[in-house]
Amino acid sequence: MRIPSVAVSGLVAAALALLPVAAPGPAAAARPVAAHPDRQLTQLLDRLIIAGAPGAAARVTDGHRVRAAGRGVADVRTDRPMQPDLNVRIGSITKPMVATVVLQLVGEGRLSLDDTVEDWLPGILPNGAQVTVRQLLTMTSGVPEYLTGRIIGPLYASPPNRFRSWDARELVAVVAGQPPTFPPGGGFHYSNTNYVLAGLIVEAVTGRSLGHELTQRVFRPLRMRDTTFPVDRPTLAGPSARGYSLPIDPEQGPVEGGTLVDITVYNPSFAWAAGNVVSSLEDVTRFLSALLAGRLLSPALLAEMTAWVDTGQPEVGYGTGLQVIRTPCGEVIGHDGGIPGFATMALATADGRRVFALVVNQYFPGGALSQVFSEVVGALMVRLFPGCDAAPSRHRPMATYAMSGEESLTCGDTRRFRTVERSCEQLCQRTVRTTSDLRLCDDLRNDHAVECSSAQLTAVQCR
Repeated sequence: MRIPSVAVSGLVAAALALLPVAAPGPAAAARPVAAHPDRQLTQLLDRLIIAGAPGAAARVTDGHRVRAAGRGVADVRTDRPMQPDLNVRIGSITKPMVATVVLQLVGEGRLSLDDTVEDWLPGILPNGAQVTVRQLLTMTSGVPEYLTGRIIGPLYASPPNRFRSWDARELVAVVAGQPPTFPPGGGFHYSNTNYVLAGLIVEAVTGRSLGHELTQRVFRPLRMRDTTFPVDRPTLAGPSARGYSLPIDPEQGPVEGGTLVDITVYNPSFAWAAGNVVSSLEDVTRFLSALLAGRLLSPALLAEMTAWVDTGQPEVGYGTGLQVIRTPCGEVIGHDGGIPGFATMALATADGRRVFALVVNQYFPGGALSQVFSEVVGALMVRLFPGCDAAPSRHRPMATYAMSGEESLTCGDTRRFRTVERSCEQLCQRTVRTTSDLRLCDDLRNDHAVECSSAQLTAVQCR
């Protein structure tokens, strides 16, 4: 699931801006081994922490080895450190998993992509006879978005509202009476309703629950031991990170500068087939690698899955549950995810040999953290193509440190930093939030131009 206020095209566009313009070299094909720490990866995650994320973690498989790291905290109350092996909600990365099950049913001859919604779910949509399964999976159906303030707002309004159980047909009913965004097949519109309908079709075809089909067809064959589809279960299974969010104003949206809300525990049934899965970065990268390597689908169906439709954004397409991005270094394929508490991204080369997954335990509809998240995604995309000009361009500083009249140090988020120092070098040497920020400032001084400005200070550069 992705809350509609954050469009993937914005994240991808910002990430693409950081890519070099060189041609890629050949990808290595060796088998991944155990994960090891990586200083460059740690520096990227530190950028997310200083931008306001409580914690961040990433896992990168670069063809012959695995690198993984975590920074910040998994729990702000206890200061438990963020680790790359913790379970998190992965939001819309659920979608390629659901699409895989649908395409497997197509391969078995039990379903056709040209079947209509009406064929399998009679009466659920007024125009169901015109909407095909293919259109649902490629976001070209014109079905409106159900995931609005009516669904999300109550999660923040009061804790008891977090435990409401939603039936999938209830979610579709929210928009069933609304006119379509456009005639079926007449455009692209990212709508989570498409995947709720796709999940219901899986259940209609198989006679079993969507969670059962995901487990039997995807999770278990790939030994994704950390991955579950927890309908009506408010807690995260296994060792997990806690999830946070800015407070939400019913009319204005996220309150920038507000105190973070712990929104770990809630009934995720409102996301269902659009974003219900809980997983780990290891399992996410295993899934994406196996999918693109052809272990889950036939070559013809995998080609169907990765054939993109125009999204209206240059070099960004949407396949069958997959985002397809053309970069100067080559094509990358995957999906992002946003759900209260967590933001995720997983992308791989077209052959699945090189892949990364990234998570922060705060969901951010816009703002400074969103921008830095995009920049980190861009840098990780570069790592998928080691022969493509080694490092992203330093187009801009990652963040601006500014002294205000209240002596507030900001790094994209004024609520998090306080200092009384009067020079840029002193700012970088102070422990701003935790002891790890000493190392963070060292990394910034080595890697980025950090501008300090105020009425009292002349702009200088920290190196």
